[in-house]
Amino acid sequence: MTLNFLNLTETERDKPIYRIMKEEHVIRLFTERRNVLSQIHNWKDKFENFQMALGGVLDGERFNYGFKNDFVGQCWTRHARSEAMWGIYANDASQRFLRIKSTPRKLLTALVNAHPEMPQDTCFLGKVLYKTEKELKGIICAGGQLSISAEDLARPLLLKRNAFKHENEVRLLFFGKAEEYHDKGLYRYDVDPHNMVTQIMADPNRDRAEWTKDKARLKRETGFAGEIKRSKMYDPPDWAPPVYSTVG
Repeated sequence: MTLNFLNLTETERDKPIYRIMKEEHVIRLFTERRNVLSQIHNWKDKFENFQMALGGVLDGERFNYGFKNDFVGQCWTRHARSEAMWGIYANDASQRFLRIKSTPRKLLTALVNAHPEMPQDTCFLGKVLYKTEKELKGIICAGGQLSISAEDLARPLLLKRNAFKHENEVRLLFFGKAEEYHDKGLYRYDVDPHNMVTQIMADPNRDRAEWTKDKARLKRETGFAGEIKRSKMYDPPDWAPPVYSTVG
């Protein structure tokens, strides 16, 4: 099986990665057994996909990449405990969110299994490298001989500005055909979520008193046999009170 890992060591390929999603989307992942990737232009940071958005000049002639919208992707983080990540992706206390856990190998294997033909040219997973804006401009504007291999096009999608370094991100990428995507730029493919996901964690804003019933409902609606936990990020400490003495 061909697995195209980019910027990841052999050890990192089996380390945990995490993704925070709306609860309804996680439940749909398990009930429909399909993962959802999104076209890069849907992402918040408009620096994304800068190589193909810029196009270039080849032998004096200006050109644009006709396939610039063919890449779809999904963002994960290597942070296991980060208030910033909950704050960014679960910032509405009135809604419920879940964090799913996997590994780069499990995630990319699921994508490759759904695309057994030419996965070396379509399926990638890589660690994001963070650069200054000056460094990014130097990389993309260096010019030289034009290469349009799928891997050479995927690598710039793993470059971000230092302002996003706190995300500690890895990205699942698929190079398909834009005309086959949903009208919102979404791409769905079949997966076995019970093999791809190794843990579910509920957001820290939940009612602690209702967690036992909430957990049972999540287990019932997902059918997930693995570990389901609740983040204790915002819980008060459960320490014993300090003991003082009036004796000097």
